[in-house]
Amino acid sequence: MNNSQPASKRIDSLDWLRGLMAISIMAYHLSGMYYTQPDASSFLGRMGIYGVSIFFILSGLSMAIVYHHTMNSIQSIMSFFIRRIFRIWPLLWAATILTVILNYSAKTGVNWYKLWINLTTAFGFIEPRGYIATGAWSIGNEMVYYLFTPVFIFAYNYKKWLGNLLFAITVGIGCYYCFYALSPDIELGKQWKIYINPFNNLFLYTTGIAIFYNFREVNFTKIENAALLLITISAFIFYPISGNQSVLVAGIHRILLVIISTGLVVSFYKFIIQIPRFIDYPLEKFGIVTYGVYLLHPVVNNALSKVISLPGWGMAASVVILTVIFSLVSYYYFELKLMKLGKRLTTPKSNKA
Repeated sequence: MNNSQPASKRIDSLDWLRGLMAISIMAYHLSGMYYTQPDASSFLGRMGIYGVSIFFILSGLSMAIVYHHTMNSIQSIMSFFIRRIFRIWPLLWAATILTVILNYSAKTGVNWYKLWINLTTAFGFIEPRGYIATGAWSIGNEMVYYLFTPVFIFAYNYKKWLGNLLFAITVGIGCYYCFYALSPDIELGKQWKIYINPFNNLFLYTTGIAIFYNFREVNFTKIENAALLLITISAFIFYPISGNQSVLVAGIHRILLVIISTGLVVSFYKFIIQIPRFIDYPLEKFGIVTYGVYLLHPVVNNALSKVISLPGWGMAASVVILTVIFSLVSYYYFELKLMKLGKRLTTPKSNKA
């Protein structure tokens, strides 16, 4: 079976993977809040780190799929930036402002500078640790990567070897961080500033772009697809490592786990296995509202904990249910409308029917 697809067509299986990663990250956070903090020996502890890493890879892949054939002029590049702002800023603003309100103290007041660099996502460029909403550091990283996206797409479109050379340079930068800047012997929290530096994770985003340009003509059989999927999932579950999560992001383990993550993304990118609709549908919805699930579940947990007291399992279940509801409402009645507005504003009049 030929699994090649129109280059700009939305690939449902990538949405499934986004949804699964959103669920795993939410479960990781809630486990740490109400049960025990997962460490490197657990599947959840690994996904708490590499769920975000896979998001970065998926983001680079998605940008290449959508924009590889249109990002060819100053106008198209500006359109790309504007559309990403209309996608990223609205929900980030909501999560940031709600976080400020929920954590407000008359004694400390509001740090207006910090609020400003969050609302403009400037923190990703000038102060990566200056994020307000839980998890928003990755959004700051994304905004930095968008700045590099036209360079990588232009390089790959000009000569694939040139794009791969730039990709290799980012891998080299990533190796510097995992072998020299980060230590497996120091708690990750104490190295957080280094870990969330955009250049530490840049190679993950460029890996996604490299996947598109190097695998778009590659076709898998169902057996090959299933084998790759089974191998990568099993590798995450049974990977022989334990200890503080810093061991996941430093040294050779970082390289091997990124290779496994890349294989997982490729297996979903080239997914040709039929799955039942009752599995497809919820995964599709989770994939669509991933951004909301990622940013809103800490806000929902914060707000809920201020108004009600339940056993740990009750709080966790309530947060999951409310987060999914709010994320769906946010996507269809808030985010989607602004994405469409951004698209209208950047579509040339000659292309508007």
